[in-house]
Amino acid sequence: MVRKMAYIGASYLIGLFFASFFTYRINLCLSAAILAAAILSVTIFRSKSVKFTVCSFSAAAALMLYSLYDLTVYQNVIKYDGYDVEIKGTVTDVSVYDGDKSSYIIKGIINGDTEAYVSFYTDTYAVEIGDSVSVLGKAEELRDSYKFPTKTYYKSKEIFLRLSKVYKLNYTENNGFSIKKTLLKYRDYILSTINRNMDSRYSGIMTAMLFGDKTGLESSDKTLMYRAGIGHIMAVSGVHLSVVCSFIWLIISRIPMNKYLRFGLLVVPVLCFVVLAGMSNSVIRAAIMILLVYSAELFRRKADTFNSLGIAAILLTITSPFAVRDASFLLSVTGVFGIGVIAPKIIKDIRKEYHLGKIAESLISSLCVMIVVFPVTALFFDEVSVISPVSNLILLPICEFILVGGVIVTITGGLPIIAIPVLKICEICCAAVSLISKFIGSLHFSYIPLGDENTAVLIASALIAGIIASFLCRSTKTASAVIVSVFALVICFVNVQQYMSDNTLTVAIIKNNTSVSAVIHDNKSACVIDLKKGGKTAEYAVKYLNRAGIRKINSLIMNVDVVSSQIIYDKQFDIFEIEKYMVPEADRNFVSTEYNNMIFYADGSTLDADRYKIEFFSDTVRINADENEFLLCTSKSDIAENESCEVAVLYSGKTFTNQPASDVAVVMNEAPKENALPNAVYTEESIKFEIDKYGEIRSEIIR
Repeated sequence: MVRKMAYIGASYLIGLFFASFFTYRINLCLSAAILAAAILSVTIFRSKSVKFTVCSFSAAAALMLYSLYDLTVYQNVIKYDGYDVEIKGTVTDVSVYDGDKSSYIIKGIINGDTEAYVSFYTDTYAVEIGDSVSVLGKAEELRDSYKFPTKTYYKSKEIFLRLSKVYKLNYTENNGFSIKKTLLKYRDYILSTINRNMDSRYSGIMTAMLFGDKTGLESSDKTLMYRAGIGHIMAVSGVHLSVVCSFIWLIISRIPMNKYLRFGLLVVPVLCFVVLAGMSNSVIRAAIMILLVYSAELFRRKADTFNSLGIAAILLTITSPFAVRDASFLLSVTGVFGIGVIAPKIIKDIRKEYHLGKIAESLISSLCVMIVVFPVTALFFDEVSVISPVSNLILLPICEFILVGGVIVTITGGLPIIAIPVLKICEICCAAVSLISKFIGSLHFSYIPLGDENTAVLIASALIAGIIASFLCRSTKTASAVIVSVFALVICFVNVQQYMSDNTLTVAIIKNNTSVSAVIHDNKSACVIDLKKGGKTAEYAVKYLNRAGIRKINSLIMNVDVVSSQIIYDKQFDIFEIEKYMVPEADRNFVSTEYNNMIFYADGSTLDADRYKIEFFSDTVRINADENEFLLCTSKSDIAENESCEVAVLYSGKTFTNQPASDVAVVMNEAPKENALPNAVYTEESIKFEIDKYGEIRSEIIR
């Protein structure tokens, strides 16, 4: 069987991926069923397909591996959920935040019994990576939230528990030599050199590209870069290591030496760069593949991308099967498959009939990558770029130039005579990337939002159609044309849908602990009202609006805590077109007047919009959609302190209060019966109901 490791690795990875959606009991049953089918096909039906048999055994083994790991490792760790525990171990990661707070990750033993990685957030201590610690606190299983899939993200990194409360922490400094600590200190030194010699906005872009450190990157810049289709540059992977290896190989290949020694000299900087880049799954995958490619000569074998990818996938997940749900790992694997396996085959077939230039080949390669990673992007992100094949032709060469500059600065130790001129050139390149990304990312057709249910169905349908076409079409060219056409139709339909008006008005109550805001929108524009603890729901609101495909905000109403809210909203809402900023009259003197479109309102004033009217009172906000009215109570007496928000509904002039604090109450077009809301449906997810005159109104709580 040709490409043995390619097919074994592919079927193994597919089995592992599907296993991540089911319980270990279901996975064990599926594994047994696949093994039985493989055995029957060989023994009874006398199948001679070695490929089918091997792939079946590989997929079954993956299902079994995931199940056993879930049962013996994961379940054994999360049994401590809700209990006070003591953890003794070693610090593996430290992140320092503002306000003298830090987050730590420890690899240690829980209650002297279970080995595990545990994270916690507490006051900043003089603790470094490699130090021994003993922590007493309350364990809590990680959980996903609307803002971020915390459980899914950290589970892929083998972190299943966190300490929600830290009662006591003792530590002992490790003064011995540590390669990892030394390399990370060197990285900090290079980062400080970059930050010192570049404008802060552009240094954030460079550090994100060089080491995958996005902490210095403005959220608006990050969003626009993803929309422009170069978000993969900020996830250190094959492109970065290719630049590093090419640069180093260019030097050592000119020095006469044994080929084994030359390969050894290449391995050292590759492993160092993996540590400098945070040892993410994507960069480890890239390192394995690149070393396999460069080592092929040592064993007199021809390097094969598909085989190398299969080997890398198995090596990365054999001891950590949950890594299969790591977004960077899946994007890295599918991206390499698209550019290293699919694209060369398609280009080879097209070359038989047509002459292709370098630009055409690059465009085809980028298109292959976009289509292959499309389903993975839809699974993990709120938006997906559809202009990346074109934008990468423009931006990727500039990004590679920035990476080369970063490698030069890193290798030369940040020597000022070299670093300063190189970084100034890189600053110009980063400015160009920022400017071009802003232009491309602001184009409405450059990306599609993924929050709509219809979009998810269309993407799933396109994926199924693509798989069927790849099996049924005998010609690679025909199959490619069908797949591209299907995905093009999906993209066009979603883009056109955003410009079509409908009869839906959505009232979303967004909550972050005790902070509450409301978003009222149709499919084109929105009004955002900060109801309590201004600004603390801003990031949640941005995520919600991006998923809904909203680009225009009629009014951003900072109803409370205006002074602090303005700073937060300025930063978070930078990518939206905002028509009006509104604040209470009493806060006139505390708000920056730099906005030409800032409007102040007094108690009792109104804001009229095309689809709704909003009235403001001393402690309430009333939202009117034709004859249907929502009354959002904003006083402390009406918004409970127990991490919940009361929303009462006004119907026919009568206000219904004292509703369950965690619910949104909705009134149908019927007369109220006593103190109940007739035909109201209570849920913390979503409520849908029909109103004859207006159309559909959907209300939902976002946590």
